Amino acid sequence: MTLWINSQEADWPTLSARREHVPERSRCGNIEKLTLTERGRRPAYAAREIAMVSTSLNKPPFALNRRTLLKSAAVAGTALAAPHFWTGRASAANPTEIVHWSWLAASDGEVWAKMISAFNDAHKDKGVQIRMEVIPEEQYVTKVLAASATGKAPDFGWGTAGKSAQLARDEVIVPLDDLIASSGLDLADFSASSIAASRYPKYDNKIFMVPMDLMSLQPEINLDHVKEAGLDASKPPTDGETLIEWAKAMTKREGDKVTRSGIMMTGSGVQPTVTWGIVAEQMGFQRASDDLKTACVNPDAGKAAMQWVLDLFDKHKVSTRDVTDRYKAFGTGQGSIFWTGPWTLNGYVAQKLPFKTALFPKIGSKLVTYREQGGLEFYKQADPGRHEATMAAVKWLSDNSFLWTTVGRGASPRKSILDRPDYKSSGNPWDIRGAFVDGMSIATVGEIPVVNGPNFTIYSGGNFLAKTLEGVWSGQTTIDAAMDQIQKQWQADLDEG
Repeated sequence: MTLWINSQEADWPTLSARREHVPERSRCGNIEKLTLTERGRRPAYAAREIAMVSTSLNKPPFALNRRTLLKSAAVAGTALAAPHFWTGRASAANPTEIVHWSWLAASDGEVWAKMISAFNDAHKDKGVQIRMEVIPEEQYVTKVLAASATGKAPDFGWGTAGKSAQLARDEVIVPLDDLIASSGLDLADFSASSIAASRYPKYDNKIFMVPMDLMSLQPEINLDHVKEAGLDASKPPTDGETLIEWAKAMTKREGDKVTRSGIMMTGSGVQPTVTWGIVAEQMGFQRASDDLKTACVNPDAGKAAMQWVLDLFDKHKVSTRDVTDRYKAFGTGQGSIFWTGPWTLNGYVAQKLPFKTALFPKIGSKLVTYREQGGLEFYKQADPGRHEATMAAVKWLSDNSFLWTTVGRGASPRKSILDRPDYKSSGNPWDIRGAFVDGMSIATVGEIPVVNGPNFTIYSGGNFLAKTLEGVWSGQTTIDAAMDQIQKQWQADLDEG
């Protein structure tokens, strides 16, 4: 997928040479642990996205994952297979190019394309282009490494804060402190937490990302189920006890079989893993100490959180292990409370699902939830002079990210955007998206910024953590044994740095 953007600014930096197209390459080297298998990011589910794309390559292998919402793999595969679409016109005969790789491929990808179009419209008299290519996220890091090894890495691309420690260590991504300072991008306008999450403490605490959006997990609640159970939708659960009461009131069973989950859960994969991670932190567990030297601080709290998840299935009987597609199940009324992220909103709103969002309840001693930050990373170039022009483009995208953080996804990391009087009235209704903005104040459970950080990720269905916990959910591993395995692996990961 390619966007050609003709752009202009009065003092726009000049790129040194026209960038050649980087061909797709197969997996190379022993880099499997860097592939982000949990986040083959939101294959398209909306027909309007498909209409934007012209197909000219064979479809790649496609797997449903994290954010595939409500459409079949066949439809989604068509969108991911499409290699190019164009936005805007190039006015210069030989325009220079800034190459951008993205793994945004559904409704958020459509909004991001509009962001690029807006960039084009604002700079249409200058011979500078952004060429955007969409790469399936499960292939993204592999392709970045392959392109970097040949000196043809893209100029910038999407990343997730805390997940690129190895790329920082190996100098595949570059520190941005000096570029940000020279560009005039106002770091004081960003939340302190977003800048902190963009740094890697073990690599001189440099900034390696320009934050673009902030995301969290919050409960989405089916309003028809609330009404049917005689509950007050204006007073959603704020503590663990009330949460279980609501879940019991909305659960439906046939004998001992749960046919509608009061709390949407699956028997393995992302949902029980991330639930454990949030509840464990609420109960006082830490995956790593603040100085990144000690793994599994307060392991008893982590064990208690495992038991809490098991009780949803076996004691309270408000969840079932039989759900495989949690997005589809909630969208078709098979679940009443589903903690998920803002990437689901446009899909559920489009299908007219009756739901609202609320803040995550306080199950333990402190109120926290999962945090995720998306942003733009810069890749090492044979000609470092290219970074200046790239920074100018990224500054513009950040300064003009109102659309992205109202209609696209997540909350804005920028105070000036949050303070706009029309921020709450733009995009989806506030009772739909408001919790994902207000909830960033409690979203502190993010990534562990070390080389083997993916082993610590709680939003995963296939990493070391998820596979270890799967034994607990299935009854094949005891809670004590699982915690012992986790502690040993994570300590080794921290020791490696």
